Amino acid sequence: MVPWLREEEALRLHIALVEDSLRLVRSAAAESGATPFLSFSEAWSPRNRTDSGAIARAAAGMARIAQRGSDLGQRLLGTFRSLRARGFRRVVVIGSDSPTLPPAILRAAFAALEQESEVVLGPAEDGGYYLVGARPLLPGMFEGIPWGTDGVLRATLEALDRSGARAAVLPHWYDVDRPEDLERIRRDLAGLPPGGPAPERLRIFVEALVKDGRLPRLGDRPGPASTPPGSDRGGRPSAARGGAPGRAAAGRRGASRRP
Repeated sequence: MVPWLREEEALRLHIALVEDSLRLVRSAAAESGATPFLSFSEAWSPRNRTDSGAIARAAAGMARIAQRGSDLGQRLLGTFRSLRARGFRRVVVIGSDSPTLPPAILRAAFAALEQESEVVLGPAEDGGYYLVGARPLLPGMFEGIPWGTDGVLRATLEALDRSGARAAVLPHWYDVDRPEDLERIRRDLAGLPPGGPAPERLRIFVEALVKDGRLPRLGDRPGPASTPPGSDRGGRPSAARGGAPGRAAAGRRGASRRP
């Protein structure tokens, strides 16, 4: 996003993404009977009390897990191990850069793990994935993956296929990486039904860019179409054989509705 965004704007965007993602996970976890967790990949050093307080309020009462490891795969594996050590047998992890993700997709992820799937993946439009969940601990699915490239999902599915693991693939969704993603969010938020879930902090950030003339107003030019974030469309995973700094996870113990 930098230099299109100034550094202080990029920080505010990051805070908005984390806040809204935490609220999304908290809401979806409650509906799924899961326990929400927060995990940072590095120590959080806020520049001021506003930065610290905003995230602290969104994460109030949510347990935290330290991420450890030299790459994303090791950090993800460590998160799964930490939650399994606490007694959780179904774990779903999302990043903090897809706050418009429909809650129905998170519910579908847990539903897939309750059935025959051992792993569930949410493919991102850039070739990675916005969500990963699993029942058994499968270290091989995080080994030899070209992190940060458009081959992440493909390599992960190939690793799962080699291991013989049963995987479910959820609908594609997008994350916030580029300036054009903010324009897409602007249009998606405008299509939300009244009273539905919405990433409010991100909405405020995007509206400020519109007022400054940095993003077009609705109707100025067409943008990419996508399913409204509050919709339940596309919430059912398809079957497949084998296959931001902050992250949020939710876990469920055994077969009970609530841990």
